Amino acid sequence: MDFSLGPEALKWREVAREFAAKVVRPVAADLDAQTDPQDAWSWEIIEQADAHGLRQAPLPRIYGGSGTDHVTNVTVLEEIAAADLGIGVVLGVHWKIAQMFHAMATPEQRERHLSRMAANPRGLFAASVTEPAAGSDNFLPYTGPNGGLRTRAERVDGGYVINGVKHYISNANRAEIILCYARTGEAGITGFILPAGTEGVRIGKVHDKCGERTANNSEIFYDNVFVPDADVLGAPDTARQDAISAMRAGNTYAAACALGIARECFDRTLSFCRTRIQGGKPIIEHQAVGSYLADMYVNVDASRTYVLRAASEATRTEGYDPALSIIPKLLVSERTFDSARRAMELWGGAGVMRENGIEKLLRDAAIWLHSDGTNIIMREKLADLLRAAS
Repeated sequence: MDFSLGPEALKWREVAREFAAKVVRPVAADLDAQTDPQDAWSWEIIEQADAHGLRQAPLPRIYGGSGTDHVTNVTVLEEIAAADLGIGVVLGVHWKIAQMFHAMATPEQRERHLSRMAANPRGLFAASVTEPAAGSDNFLPYTGPNGGLRTRAERVDGGYVINGVKHYISNANRAEIILCYARTGEAGITGFILPAGTEGVRIGKVHDKCGERTANNSEIFYDNVFVPDADVLGAPDTARQDAISAMRAGNTYAAACALGIARECFDRTLSFCRTRIQGGKPIIEHQAVGSYLADMYVNVDASRTYVLRAASEATRTEGYDPALSIIPKLLVSERTFDSARRAMELWGGAGVMRENGIEKLLRDAAIWLHSDGTNIIMREKLADLLRAAS
């Protein structure tokens, strides 16, 4: 398998590097330091992402995109997340939901909603699944009567009425379109399209996170929200299976964001160790320091290799290994957190000082031990595949 990047991916990598260097890096630390999580958001960055062709990149040209493939997308996300995790997450979440929407929507829904999204330089998707009492059991999923989604959609004349609460939802308070997932019947889950301003949809508090602060996550309250049949996404009761099929690369997008942190930890720490003098010589010349740097290098290289493999395989029509939709985030998140911990140690006292940015990388790395499904749940999903194969 050839893991070298093709001309298209290399072109977009340069676009992403310029965007990261000129737009994201200069403001990332100041935004991260804002006390109110809503103040950590930057519409200017989103508008610049649009101006660089990044906001809609994976979608077809008719909807403002360039049809970039998964390998290109993970390459771009690594570059952006190295500058700031939150911005990578905002785009990564938007991309995977937009691609899922495009795959599942009817032609009429695409024309109506994706055209609207393309026309708005601030347009973003959000998907509301997680609830106060329903998180990990949505990922396995747990099918018992007391588990899973509590948000319900009741059938009425001409559509559905939704009631319930979601939380921790990425982009929710900024979204042009929210996809709401609700229980329909006893076991079925159905997806619903809710444009911004839909009556009965209320955004609650914006969660105050330790890291990934430039990405907003918030509560959503659904109070007798009417959704017409024309805005049901996919077939009723089948959203769980449909989303899994349409979002194969979603886990890999998350892994690419984590990879950006690991790379930044390595690059900055390698430079620091070449110039920091202790014991009469640069600390990179001390054996223990060299061993740590070697481990950090391996973390980046192994993670990138797996991310590229999973991204390239995500469009395979036959012979696809479903483990590739589980392992990327699990593997990369743990290697990234290991790199962030080692960076903190090698920087010593300077590592805990906010002006140096290493503690920010540790906070950002910690996000991925639970985001997009906890690693415990990822292991259990993988174990289920092994059980089924035995």
